[in-house]
Amino acid sequence: LEEEIGDYFGTIWYSRTFTVPDYMHEERIFLYFEGVDYIADVWVNGEYLGQNEGIFNSFEFEITHLVKWDEENTIIVKDSAPKDLTEYVQNDHDETPMSEKYKFHQSIGITQIKGHMVEAMHRPGSMTSFRQDGNSGGIWGDVKLISRPPIHIQYIKSYTRIGYKKDWLGDKQDKPDGTGLAAFDVYISNGMKQAISTEINLSVSAFNFEDDTVTDISRKVVLQPGDNIFKITITIPDVRLWWTWDHGFPHLYTAAFGVETDQITMNFGVKEITTDEKGQWYLNGKHIFLRGMRYISSLWMSEANEEMWKADFTKMLDMDINAIRIGSHVERDGLYTMCDEMGLLMWQVFPLHYCISDSDDVMNRACDMIRDMGMMLTNHACMGMWSVYKEPEIYSLPDKPNVYFKLCEILKETLGSVDPVRWIHKGDYREGVQNIMIGSCQDGDLDVHTAQIQPNIVEFGSDSVPCLESLKKFIPEDKLWPPHWDTWQYWGLFYYNQFRRAKVEMGNSLEEFIHNTQKYEALSVKEQIEFLRQRKYQPVASMFLYYWSDACPIMGSGLLDYYRKPYEVYDAMKAVYTQVLISLEWEMEPHVLGREKKYARGQRFGGKVWVNNDHFHTVKNAQVHWEIHRESSQEILTENTFIRDLEEDSAAVIDTISFIIPEDYVGNYVVEMCVRGEDSKILSTNSCVVKACI
Repeated sequence: LEEEIGDYFGTIWYSRTFTVPDYMHEERIFLYFEGVDYIADVWVNGEYLGQNEGIFNSFEFEITHLVKWDEENTIIVKDSAPKDLTEYVQNDHDETPMSEKYKFHQSIGITQIKGHMVEAMHRPGSMTSFRQDGNSGGIWGDVKLISRPPIHIQYIKSYTRIGYKKDWLGDKQDKPDGTGLAAFDVYISNGMKQAISTEINLSVSAFNFEDDTVTDISRKVVLQPGDNIFKITITIPDVRLWWTWDHGFPHLYTAAFGVETDQITMNFGVKEITTDEKGQWYLNGKHIFLRGMRYISSLWMSEANEEMWKADFTKMLDMDINAIRIGSHVERDGLYTMCDEMGLLMWQVFPLHYCISDSDDVMNRACDMIRDMGMMLTNHACMGMWSVYKEPEIYSLPDKPNVYFKLCEILKETLGSVDPVRWIHKGDYREGVQNIMIGSCQDGDLDVHTAQIQPNIVEFGSDSVPCLESLKKFIPEDKLWPPHWDTWQYWGLFYYNQFRRAKVEMGNSLEEFIHNTQKYEALSVKEQIEFLRQRKYQPVASMFLYYWSDACPIMGSGLLDYYRKPYEVYDAMKAVYTQVLISLEWEMEPHVLGREKKYARGQRFGGKVWVNNDHFHTVKNAQVHWEIHRESSQEILTENTFIRDLEEDSAAVIDTISFIIPEDYVGNYVVEMCVRGEDSKILSTNSCVVKACI
């Protein structure tokens, strides 16, 4: 059922009739909901079944005893998506032209577990007193009638490891022995009134690669009436590991389980993702650098679908992205399946964002939901790491809730009971995690050479205004130019960020202002990427752009706007997210990103030429070339060309540039750089503009 009722807070009632198919006779009948936002109460044939709170978590009720077999049955769903009752207070000490209600506001303590869908930076009402506008709610996923035999498999939780063995005759080190270990917790429901002696049968075979090997095992068990849990473990010989697409192939296996007459299959991958005390990542024992992207398909989950994900992820692969961070929300399950198969590593953040209440009631409800999230996603091969909260300490209220030391602790313990293997992070800005948003959340004149850089940059980027065609779809014509600042702030233009931090110039027209914001974002993001990649493993281990596309009609930080039209930053980022990257670290102190590089005539311009190689192999006999010419001429003023091996998984300075700005020219000079492989194929091109001033 699809409906659009606008920005509505409150309750909606749904009703549907159904008949039970004949083939379901003699089986147990369940009513399954993929997702309802936010509080669902359900009745069948007038009998109350229960309530579910959440937005992403599926749930079901057994209705075998309630259905009428030869006539129509009625389902009634009461769905409530209320406005959170938290108070918003103004916390704006900056001089801006917005009226009071449109200045920066913060919540006292949200009580709903909806993350980005209830409060975030880039959503309707952004950072104003109206920041809950654009409410989500309703039955957004499939509702199914499911039949199962009296004895059936309820759920399976997988656990995989690479097989190791100590080399007793050699160097005495632990080494992979070529096998994989797959262990499964099998949850079985016995609807009979007596214990049943039976077997759990397991068969493992290749899913997405050629291998005729089938591994089988069975285990004899006794099922007590009600719910049962059993472990079944299988060793996979000559195991094929799951890798990110850029470092191998995302091998997946199919596990087929059978108990009595019930059969169920699931796909899984064998991999190990670990971190060390320095915050570095290792995939299957190999040090790996994550070129990541933060992703949210839509502010309204019913809009998310496979066609959208496929288009987005295909573009991500073309941009050499190998990791995705979902936060702070949970996507539909099919997205994670697609990442399993495409080889995109996942960092999942639980749906909590900004200032949440630390009451016992909120902690209890949040823990139930994080357990659901863990059980929903832990079997996916793409899953790499977790965060239990997006930004628990970012707000500047003098007496904000103590969520980091209370809520985050109990959430981590609860999620760890579901997934005791993967790394669980408590919240941004601690544990080696950092956000860098130059010209947005940080000053555009930040001296990055003096900034402390953490290993995991889970957000970087800047803000800008979408193209005029998109802007006109959500900003009224009479509010466009000159900008009506209340309206523009409501739709995501953060006045302080643009004019105090980024220092973007308005220009003389709306078109010029749009271009100025996009031009700044493009250069700022490009140089943030170069700066972070030059610090690969020293200490940077991962970096995630904030974010792929705007989740609603908004002035955002995406590569694409809500209508999937690209910002100028799209091409700028694509050019420097390649697996091999040549870049310049120019000599200028303070070292500021996103600004023009201005030099006086006669002054020396210099810098370091860096090359990153993210491949797990050495690039032999790479041809490196750089040159400097005037923007108005192709005449080369200075250059260098040489052959160099690019060591695997490295970032290194391979040359330096020293150039005296000529006295006879005022204008731009261009530094062009290129790396070619042994076969002359271009691996990376890049450029830097230097402005000669009077």
